[in-house]
Amino acid sequence: MRHFGGGDPRRKADGTWLTDADLAAEAVLLEAIHREWPEDTILSEERGAIAGHPDARWVVDPLDGTSAFTEGLAHWGPAVARLVRDGASERVDFGAIYLPRLGEHFHVEGGVGWFNGAVLPPLDAKAIPRVLYLPSAFHRHFNVAFAGKARCLGGTAAHLALVARGSALAAIVAPGWSIWDTAAGLALIEAVGGRALRLPHGGLGPAPLDPFRDTGAAFIAGEATAVAELASLGRVAPRRGLESPISSFSEGARHGRTGR
Repeated sequence: MRHFGGGDPRRKADGTWLTDADLAAEAVLLEAIHREWPEDTILSEERGAIAGHPDARWVVDPLDGTSAFTEGLAHWGPAVARLVRDGASERVDFGAIYLPRLGEHFHVEGGVGWFNGAVLPPLDAKAIPRVLYLPSAFHRHFNVAFAGKARCLGGTAAHLALVARGSALAAIVAPGWSIWDTAAGLALIEAVGGRALRLPHGGLGPAPLDPFRDTGAAFIAGEATAVAELASLGRVAPRRGLESPISSFSEGARHGRTGR
């Protein structure tokens, strides 16, 4: 918060922002994780990999939504998750997302999602506002005819956490994400009965998202019936004549709908 609204922003090689706040938050997180779980592997967005036990690893985004942070907006903060290996597959042991500007803390453990110390209830489509969270560059490449409101709040982790809280029906996450962006948020959505589907691509239809094997693939996550309806009906359509980095969500679309 000392750096909020500034933090000496500069561009990284991939074009995304880096600030002093990213590095300061990362130092705090890595020190605490290593102190409490000294044998675990840690994979952090800015620092990279710190070798440890192969069957337990932390994924750390010290400040998801850095652009929102530098612009003085509210939906940004650290996202962390501990992943453990069960045989050939991985699962989220526990994870957390914190939005310091709002004082909102989400965490998931043992298949239960929590928000500010209270258990999150199962998602109920009838009680959720008809809102869809979109990536910030979505409008440049797609037509959206969603019968509700579309918003971008500035961070993938925040979008997923808020969907789990019931603030929106679903969130679209654009291609190119990393596991630290999504692990905690997807586990939260799963804990409240939601689902995530990989969006149609290369002639293939929608399919259940495997966040550990489908890393970087465009997906939609949220209340289960809404996700299935939007994905199966092709409700996200590429604009004609524009080359899209999210090519072929759907070939012929009728309606549409995260946030990087």
